[in-house]
Amino acid sequence: MASYRFSASLIKRSTGRSAVAAAAYRSGEQLQDMRYGETHDYTRKGGVLHAEIMAPENTPAWMLERETLWNAVEAVERRKDAQLAREVQLSLPHELDDGQRVELVRQFVRDQFVAEGMIADVAIHAPHRQGDQRNHHAHVMLTLRELTGEGFGKKVRDWNDRGNIDRWREEWAQAQNLAFERAGVEARVDHRSLEAQGIDREPEQHEGPNVTAMRRRDEPSRVAEENDRRREANAERADMHAELLHLRREIERQRERFEWWAKQKQAELDSAQALTRLDQSQEHDRAASQLEDRLADFYGQGLRTVKAEARATAEQLDIGGWRGFLRKLTGREEADRHRLEQLKATIRDTERRMQEARDRLRRQQEAELARLRELQAQRRKEQELGLERARERKAEELKTRQQDWWQRHRTPEQDNSRPSSDWSKAQKPKDRGHEPER
Repeated sequence: MASYRFSASLIKRSTGRSAVAAAAYRSGEQLQDMRYGETHDYTRKGGVLHAEIMAPENTPAWMLERETLWNAVEAVERRKDAQLAREVQLSLPHELDDGQRVELVRQFVRDQFVAEGMIADVAIHAPHRQGDQRNHHAHVMLTLRELTGEGFGKKVRDWNDRGNIDRWREEWAQAQNLAFERAGVEARVDHRSLEAQGIDREPEQHEGPNVTAMRRRDEPSRVAEENDRRREANAERADMHAELLHLRREIERQRERFEWWAKQKQAELDSAQALTRLDQSQEHDRAASQLEDRLADFYGQGLRTVKAEARATAEQLDIGGWRGFLRKLTGREEADRHRLEQLKATIRDTERRMQEARDRLRRQQEAELARLRELQAQRRKEQELGLERARERKAEELKTRQQDWWQRHRTPEQDNSRPSSDWSKAQKPKDRGHEPER
């Protein structure tokens, strides 16, 4: 995440400030202040990489000259507590080069301010030689009054709407991210507060030129000391979160190991039960085969013989012609019919007995299979209950580890907080504000 800063403030006469002096300092030029009869010379200041006045198309030409513009602003404001101009300070991405930074600022100022009718005095500053070399930044001074003909009209109250600041902050983040994308840079910025981003850090205060100078002179400064304290606290907090992440990974690893072990146990039981069912199925097949062998030994030959005799008798009854006529006369046909009925009754009775034996075996085997299924279902239920109790014990163990960690790292303001009871999660620390700004 790249550094982000957007701040807006008003340059007010009530605080002893001058729009001409502010413009001279930011542009690194020498400007004459007509109201106070003073000359502000910052030509030896250095570090100003780019300065220009950007204005709407209907702006009079004389307003494009810096000294004339801001003296006119001072002249039109008559109150002792007048608001003279709005200043926007932008932190520029060090990931871009000078040309890309200038184009980024110009496009943003043109779209957000000039397009609304403001005149913008833009100055881009390089990092101080003895400061943070990433601290590229821009100052944008904006007029507060509408343009009417050749001069200034009424102040535009809508420009002071707080909603504009929120919108400009978001637009500045989007403009930077678009510039990163075009330049092929992976960095991104976020205008939201640290709390909104879900980041647990204390925001650092912006160190202006005075605080930076005091740092270089090794002089004490409340802002610098507070920032140093917050950096140290943020480092400790980051270490705490790193330890928490390690704990979470360990908890998740143990949870996965337990679930793997539980699945292995279930698979072992399923395999054993499947093997048992296979053994029983094979045993039933053998029993059925043995029954058929016994039935064949006991009834087979006799049954086959009776069936053969029945077929022969039936063939005799089918004989026609004079032989059939003779059999009727002698009563032989009637005797054969009676004999065939007896043979068929014997066959039916024998086959019924054989089928009854098969049915008895089938019912016995079905009962055995049902009993096996019942026993296996009971075993699976017992295993599931055992695994669930083991899972609860593991969850309690991991929860205790997490609570022990929480107790070791709990701060006074967190006394009322508790870590998550979920063994795969931990308490999310509370966010505390904006990202530090350089």
